[in-house]
Parts: sequence; C-alpha cells; structure tokens
Amino acid sequence: MSDKGLFSSGIGSTVPVGIAAAFVALAGWTIWDGTVPAPSSYTNSVGIRLVRVPAGSFVMGSAVPESDSWDEQPAHRVTISRPFWISESEVTVEQYRRFRPGFLGSMVEMPSVTGIGWDDATGFCAWLSRLEGKTYRLPTEAEWEYAARAGTSTPFWSGESPPDEAAANPWGLKCMHSGAREWCLDWYGPYAAEAQIDPVGPASGLVKAVRGGGLDRSSPHYARSANRAGYAPAFRVMEGTEPSEMPAEQPPSEEPSRQGLIGVWYGRVNHTDPKAVDEITTLDLDWKTFQQPGQDRGEIWSARWEGFLTPPVTGPVTFHVQADRAAEIAIDGRTVVGGDASRGTLTGIAAVVKGKRLHIAVSYAHDHGEQSFLRVLWSWDGAVPAPVPPGSLSYSPAQHARQRSIAPRELQPGHHTIGFRIVQAEMPPTQSGHEERPFIQECVVQAANPVQAGPDPRKPWLRRRPLLPVPPVSAGQEESRAAGLWAGMMAHIHNPALEVLPNGDLLAVLFTSRYGPGGEDRPEVALIATRLRFGSDEWDMPEPLIDFPDVNDTSAFLWSRGKTVYLFWGHTFLNGAYPFQWTATTDSGATWSHVRFPRFVGEIGPHSRQPINSAVRTADGTFYLPSDAIGGSSLLWASKDEMATWYDTGGRTLGRHTTIALLRDGRILGMGGKTAHIEGCMPKSITADGGKNWIVGKTEFPALASGQRPSLQRLQSGRLFFVGDLQDSLGRYPPAVRQRGAYVALSEDEGETWTVKKLEGTLPADPAAQRGNPYQTLGYTIARQAPNGIIHMVTTKTVPVLHWELNEAWILSKDASFMEYPKQAVSSLREYREIYPSGRLRSVRRGGVTPGGEFKLHGRQVWYYEDGRTQWDVGYDAGVKVGRETFYRPDGKPVWAWIHRPDSRSVWTQYWPDGRKRCESTWSGCRADGPARSWDRTGRFQGETRFLNGRSAR
Repeated sequence: MSDKGLFSSGIGSTVPVGIAAAFVALAGWTIWDGTVPAPSSYTNSVGIRLVRVPAGSFVMGSAVPESDSWDEQPAHRVTISRPFWISESEVTVEQYRRFRPGFLGSMVEMPSVTGIGWDDATGFCAWLSRLEGKTYRLPTEAEWEYAARAGTSTPFWSGESPPDEAAANPWGLKCMHSGAREWCLDWYGPYAAEAQIDPVGPASGLVKAVRGGGLDRSSPHYARSANRAGYAPAFRVMEGTEPSEMPAEQPPSEEPSRQGLIGVWYGRVNHTDPKAVDEITTLDLDWKTFQQPGQDRGEIWSARWEGFLTPPVTGPVTFHVQADRAAEIAIDGRTVVGGDASRGTLTGIAAVVKGKRLHIAVSYAHDHGEQSFLRVLWSWDGAVPAPVPPGSLSYSPAQHARQRSIAPRELQPGHHTIGFRIVQAEMPPTQSGHEERPFIQECVVQAANPVQAGPDPRKPWLRRRPLLPVPPVSAGQEESRAAGLWAGMMAHIHNPALEVLPNGDLLAVLFTSRYGPGGEDRPEVALIATRLRFGSDEWDMPEPLIDFPDVNDTSAFLWSRGKTVYLFWGHTFLNGAYPFQWTATTDSGATWSHVRFPRFVGEIGPHSRQPINSAVRTADGTFYLPSDAIGGSSLLWASKDEMATWYDTGGRTLGRHTTIALLRDGRILGMGGKTAHIEGCMPKSITADGGKNWIVGKTEFPALASGQRPSLQRLQSGRLFFVGDLQDSLGRYPPAVRQRGAYVALSEDEGETWTVKKLEGTLPADPAAQRGNPYQTLGYTIARQAPNGIIHMVTTKTVPVLHWELNEAWILSKDASFMEYPKQAVSSLREYREIYPSGRLRSVRRGGVTPGGEFKLHGRQVWYYEDGRTQWDVGYDAGVKVGRETFYRPDGKPVWAWIHRPDSRSVWTQYWPDGRKRCESTWSGCRADGPARSWDRTGRFQGETRFLNGRSAR
C-alpha cells in the first residue's frame, strides 16, 4: 500500500527564497536579518527540543481506497502557510512534572507522559506560554501529518515500512510512528474535498483527533502518517489511580466478597503462557458456545481457578466431573478428582461440613476438538447428581490479587497510551469548519407533541416495519457506498439500544461491523443511529452517531429520566478504557453533552466493557447499570450520587446479557440472558442486597446462545413484559418447549409465572449471522413502552432488522394472527409551529388523528434556518412521505433529496457542496432496487451499480 504521488515537490528543510529576511517575524517569532542562517532547532526553558518545520503544501490523507481507512479520504491538498516549531518528540514525564509536580500518569510509554486528557495537554501549553511569553499549543492535525511526512509521500516517512524507533525523519522529528499516541488540537471530523490553507478542524464535536498510532491496535497499518485516531478529551487516568495518588497499599482481604471463582487462562495446555484473568460464576461451562470478546482461546489452552466452596450438607459429597479433556478439582489442597474426562465422567468424594467454607481449585485443559466444556456436579445420600449452584462459590480480594499478579498487566481505567508534543507558533488565522451533524440530529421537534395519542389499549395491536434499509443490512460495504450510505457503514448491524424521547420520537442506536470471525472486534466498529419521528411511519436513513476512530464502539444503551436521555456504551478492546462512558441529551437527541467517564470507588472486579439493555433506579436514588462480566455472567455498576461516583456491586448473575427490572419489594430481577442454562432452560437471578449476592433459579424459557439477547421491561400497568426466542441460535430447546420462533410474555406476579404467546410475523435468521439456526428469530431484542401504552421493540439478526409495535391486549388475546393495518384518513388536523428565540419561524408541521387513535403527520412540513432559508421540506400523507423531500445546507444548496412515488418506489439523490449531483439510487420500500450511479466533483460520471431487492445484481 502506498500514498505515492501525494506530496508536492520542492519542499525541503530550508526557508523558501525570495523573502527579504531569512526568517520573518511571523507569529511572534524572532526576526533574522538574512545574513545569519535560521536555526533548525532550539531547546526551551523546560528542556524541550523544538525543530523548525518550513511552510509548504502537501496532500493530506490517503488516495488509496480502503474500507478500513475511509476517514482518510478524500485526499486533499493542504497548504501550511507559515513555518512553525514542533517538539522533536513527545513531552516527557519529567518535563510535564514542571507543570504538575508529582504527576506520573499511566507510565506505559516512558519516558513520554501518557494517561493525560486533552485538557491536561492544553493546560501544559497554556502554562508554558505564560512562563516563556510566547505561544505554545498542540499541533493541528494538518500540521502533525505535514511534519510526520517530512517531504515524503509513502505510508511512513521511511517508505513502505515503519522506521526504527530511534530514527529521526528528514526534518529531525522522532517517534512519529511509534511510542505514545498524541493529542492534536482539532476536533475530529470528516475531510473536505477542496484544497485548504491551515485547516483547524470543525468548531465542535465529541472526539479530539489523535495521531501517531492506533488505540485498539498497534499494528503498522494504524501507525501510518495518514492514519487517524481520536478520543474524548476527558480521557485521563481515573482519580485516585495515579501512582502518586495511590494510598499505601494494604494487604487485600482474605474474606470472600464476590460470587464465583477467579483464575487465569493460559495459551498452553500445561498452564503456561498466561493470557488474562478469568472469572467464572458457574461450573457448567461451554466455551464453544461463547468466548470472551477479544479472547479467542484457540485450539490449545488451559485454565486454573480458585475460591471457596460452601456446601449445604455435612458428610461425604461425591463430585462428578464432565469435560472434553483434562480436568481436576482440589478441596483444601487435596485432589478429589482429576484426569482425562473425555472417556467418561470422573468422580471423587470429599468430606464436608455444612456452611463451612472450603478452599477449592479447579483446573481444565483443552487440546483441539469440536467440544470445549467443563461441568461439575455433586451428590450425596444417593441423590441424582445436580449442578453446583453459583451461590455456593465465592472468592476473596486476596485471591483476585494473586491471580492478577500472574496474568499480563491490565491497565487501570484511563491509564492509556496518549501523550502529546507541542508546537510553538501562533494559532492559524483560519476559522473552524462547520460541524456537519447527521440528519437524525436536525429538525428535531422541541415543542410538545400529542404523545398520549395512540390506539385503543383495549383492542389488540401488533405491527412491524423495517428499522433499517437493505443495504446496509447484510450487504457488502461497497454496496452500501454505492447506494449512498455513510462510508463507514458495514453489513452487520446489531446490539440495539432504543428509547422513547421526550418529544415522542423513537431513537435507535446500533453498532455496525463486518460479519465473520473477528468482524465485531475491529477498531472500525462504530455506533449508528436512526430516528422515527413522532407521527411518521418511516425511520430516517441510518447515519453515524458515535465513532471514536480506531476504537471499537459497541454495546449502546439508552436510558431516560425526565427530559434527559443518557447514552452509555463500551470500548471492549482498548486497554486502559473505562468500563463504560456516557453522553446525554436534553433536547431529544439534537445535541449531546461532552463524553463523561465514571469515577469508581473501591475495587473494580473482572468485567467486559459492554452495557446491556436495561437499568433501574431504586427508591433510595441508587442507579444500577447492568453490564457483561466475564464468560456467562453479568454484573451491576451502581451510583448513589447522580453518577458522580460509581462502584462494583460485587456479585455476578448467571447469564451473559442479563436484563433486569425492579420488583415491587425492592429486589432486582435479572432474566437470562445467554450462554448459561439450567437443564436447557434460561436462568433467572434475583438480588435483595443491590447486586452483592444473587439467588439463581430456573425459568420456563429456553436458554439462549450467541447472537441472542432477551429484554425485560416494567410496564405502565404494573406487569412485567419479557421477550426472547423459543430456541437458541444453534436450534436447541428444552423438550417442554413445543413451539419454534419467538415469544412475548406478561407476568402479573413479579416474574413467578408468565402468560406466554408466540410472536407472529418473525423472520428467518440471517444466514450470514446465524448459520446454525433453522428457525425464525428475534436475535438481540430491546423493548420500551411509549406514553400512549404501545410497546416498541427493535430486533436484529434478520433481513431486514425490524421495529415492532404491540400492546398488552394483543398478548392477552386469543387471536394469534399477524395484523395488517390499512391506511386510514387523518382528521382533526392541526398546525404546529416552533419559533427561534429571535422570534423567527423555525418550523411549520401539520398532523391529525386517525380513526384508530394514532397521530400522523399529514401535509407539508417545512423547517427553516434562522435566516429564513429552508432547511427541510417534506410532504406526508397519513404518516407516509409523498412527493419531493429535500434537505438543504445553510447556503441554500441541497444536501440530498428524495422523490417518493405512490407505488412505494423512490429515488434518493445526494449532492456535492456546490450543488452538483454526487450519487443517486433507486429504492423499492426499504430495499435498493434499480440503478445506483455516482459522479465526481467535476460532474464526471464514475459508475453504476444495479440493485435487485437490496443486493447488487452482478
């Protein structure tokens, strides 16, 4: 791969001739008289060596089309109009401590200072500027790439391969492709196609640009001169975890305080090559059904766990061990059972005392084969062997510390690899660019909508519609681009979050990734979103909402409280990431706050950085946020002070993706979710002490597996609502479950018993996502109830991804048919207006109520910029878009336009900033169907892709 030919010729390390003084007093620099050569470097008062970079121009980004590097395009010419000084290498810990005495940061890229936030870096620059009386700042992204290339056009200044770490580039700069990653001045945003002079990025955003290497991964691809990374500016070492802040270390407690066993898994069968700390909450384990994200254990591995076992009886207990290979159990240091279990169940007897904790050590080894499992059962007094219940297993902080000392170091939250280098120069005079927000954040109603309007709750209601178009669902990335979708959109769209916004709109957030092994693990995974505007029958086209470049964004969760809606999500694979982070909106998703990170009090136990699909707030104000733990278990993060501080509640459920609801008596019920079972059935977990301990039991519902997630919701009626599949993703189900497909259920008695009904209208599993499932599925589910009583669900793993509407009356009715609803006339039309604070008109929209009670947009809807220009113009007929729909830029030129025909066929046209056509695609309903064409900025035709029913017809 090469970027050859991108760099303009004639740029060297000398000042351009023709200037009277060899070094002009630009930006407050020293004026040189022309008789003495300008210096090429100097060392400032804190020992930072700065190197002079000449003015010049280059082509920024990469012209090599590559799906993983879409944000490096379009390659565009950039002029750096004035020379500047930039530090030879990153600022060191020693230099930074002149600003913050005693600070050590994360110490992961010594001697460079790392683990600092963007504000810390700019704070250092401001302090140094005051100290020396000249302007210091961070480099812009353009300055950084210009200096990194140093007159070259190849992926690295050294050519096609990275340079030696100690080598300097032709302009004297070191560590541009290695060492600490580096904060840049700019907010991260898409590149402009036109030539630019001294660009400084967009005016605002959620992510600051980072250069000098990848964040999730450190392979050479992510260290190229053109590579872009980024993170939230508040990302820094968590308070209380800097080495200088850490209290004198106290010996960890030997008293067990967590459920489960703790250990380490190894890369070899003989318990060598330790890989990571491993927590298990059950002794019924199947690693072929599930492996921890980012921990593909391969065909040869082993593990050893320890903790305590608390038996319920006194006397001899027989342990029964089943495994595909070797396994061993030791009680109080004595081997009770061990050997090769592949030939049959191993048994051994230990004498125990009821309620007395015994030290237990469990070992396992896997050496190839189709199966990888371990099951430990026990029996006494001639009873049938039964699984060892999770509540009998526990481990102590001291045991956790011992296992952690064996495994490779896992960084504390915020102990990341990002540092910075400095520039000595005035700020470029360029104005910040306009932040281009996705349409899902534009034209958002702020005034009151008639959100209570809805179907009669006494009459059954069941409806479904496509949530997302095809493509991108189950289509190649090139197909999505050809159809006019965002360049980072990929085929596997999954793990949905859903919330009913204060204005009545629905917002759905999902991740987009590739299919196949490792597809969900890649740094290019991002969060996309779509909006169903109140009164409309059609979801907006999906667009990016959260994308930390070079970081895997996943596991979105939306939760509302009053007028505020919170968006939580995780960074599963970034070492040093927090367990989660969040942003919030108070205007129904039009704008989002800066990203916040949790400050934890106390020990953080083993976990995955993956929030689930539910949360509860108890009567005492404690907020509980479920998240995946390790293996087939989940946990609750909790905050008692409005999210100012957080803590790990300590216990673990049985089931990954456990979905929760608050019971009337204050207990918390957790259902499922997957990769755990009791006799083939889904487990349930109940805690009466805020997640510290869980009591596990069996439900009547089938256990779930990979690609499945149930959803639990407390309804306005007081009932509990539950939804899931009637078989797992491999087609397995317990004998008592007679039907296949999916179900919805209601409980009147806090989950003790359920009224269960098969959900009609489900679709077959997407073969690209669930090859082993021959049945219809809902995949991952999320449910929310609107103020009008309608239950909304989003489900994935089908083509297309679906949005469901239903009510309790349908679940309780005897009618099992899927319901179709003919178009209804709209009456009682009303006009709604919104006004800017200046008094200017912001929008005019119209809508009314159907005979069935639904509110529908009807007639022309027009939104305006504050200067009076039209922003969005669309027509509706009883909630369905008709005629021409156009979204405009502030200068009056179109961004895109649709022509909606009565036969459900439509044409989507997108435009370059100058108003020329960029691409045009033809659609039938939610599927691309017909020609899709594209043009370059000059109007030259680039090519055509023909679609048939959502797929390119080759």
